[in-house]
Amino acid sequence: MARALWSGAIAFGLVNIPVKLYGATETKDLSFTTLHATCMTALKRPYICPKDNVPVDSKEMVKGYEYAKGQYVILKDEDFEKIPLEATKALDVAGFVDASEISPLYRERNYYLGPEEISLKPFELFRQALMRTGKVALARAVLWKKEQLVAISPYNGSLVLTTLMYQDEVKPPPEPPATRPVVISDAEIDLALQLIKTLATEFDPSKFRDRYRDALMALIEAKVEGKELPSVTKV
Repeated sequence: MARALWSGAIAFGLVNIPVKLYGATETKDLSFTTLHATCMTALKRPYICPKDNVPVDSKEMVKGYEYAKGQYVILKDEDFEKIPLEATKALDVAGFVDASEISPLYRERNYYLGPEEISLKPFELFRQALMRTGKVALARAVLWKKEQLVAISPYNGSLVLTTLMYQDEVKPPPEPPATRPVVISDAEIDLALQLIKTLATEFDPSKFRDRYRDALMALIEAKVEGKELPSVTKV
């Protein structure tokens, strides 16, 4: 059974729906260990003070915020506890918006929300209400000692919580080169529309695999088994 990352409740108006938060995705990237080439021992990478040229133990480390060049203010654990955020166990719904209104640029990470045993019916009622209206709930929550803006949306019989970026975290698009205006003819746009129509399909993630990871894993397995390395395939 999946381990819950957080437990709390969806709260809006007088409604309170106990829920648990679960991971929805995981990366499948292969990780490598840096070894000493002469003895194949895994290397450790200590923090080194460039001024004293000595390794620094975790007990000697502090957190500092650089407010000016080379100038730091030190923050201790107790300082973070003084931040005036009420760490409630609630996803406080601020409103409901159309799903299409949330730009992909604002979406960060996805998690599943699951009901507690006592909240099966209100959870399902909330999910169906979102699904029928095409709305997404916008909420605030203190997760991992940080206030998060989140979206709650229905998905495959469950609810998905998506952490969102704040407006000041989203960069504007780069400005186009200062050249003459680009003119697109009707024939050119018709050709582009026809190409898109020809290649239009449904999104089926099962049709797509990480071909680089598959090829890398095949190479690793060949080296482990002492077999001939696979030939290079252009992708």
